Amino acid sequence: DLWRQLMILHSYILVKRLVKNGDHTNAALMLLRVAQNIQRFPAHMVPILTSVVIECQRAGIKDQAREYACVLMRPENRSLIAEQYKRKIESIVRKGAASQAEPFSENTAPCAYCGMDSLAESTLECPQCQNISPFCVATGLRVLRNDWAACPSCHFPARYSAFQACAQAEGACPMCSAPLKPGEVQMVSDVTQALETAKQLLAPPMRDV
Repeated sequence: DLWRQLMILHSYILVKRLVKNGDHTNAALMLLRVAQNIQRFPAHMVPILTSVVIECQRAGIKDQAREYACVLMRPENRSLIAEQYKRKIESIVRKGAASQAEPFSENTAPCAYCGMDSLAESTLECPQCQNISPFCVATGLRVLRNDWAACPSCHFPARYSAFQACAQAEGACPMCSAPLKPGEVQMVSDVTQALETAKQLLAPPMRDV
């Protein structure tokens, strides 16, 4: 459960960085992950769900934007919405009822364990082999077998390509904040041991990830 709590918290922390970089789709996916566990943040539910709606709308994830906009419009939540977003959220609810948006299609990649194709990149648990893949500290997405690196300081895994870009742009690990130079980011060519370690650590079944 500690890993799950860390995963949810880090997903939320990453949102500010992702939005700053203009990656609204990934930011929305991380916020949707947090929204699925919103009971862990009772005191911040309305601000978090407001962010979910705004980022999902920006990313074109219209169905989820309207779903959570409707939650915010409930009597117990409506008065708590920041004034600057209230009209926008009301508009999403009204327009959503009259329009049929095309369903959002998330990018997919093979499971690092069994190679199952068509697995959404933000999905950590594979429905075929039941293994839970580690999340990338730079993107929050699933780490890939052919794109694997790790922070030299905290040793948390990351997608090599994203971690390299992070080192170049920010010079620090998004997880531990340790200084990070591009030359320190190394591709892990043989991920067998890393996958086995992750499998042992994340062995207990975890749903709705």
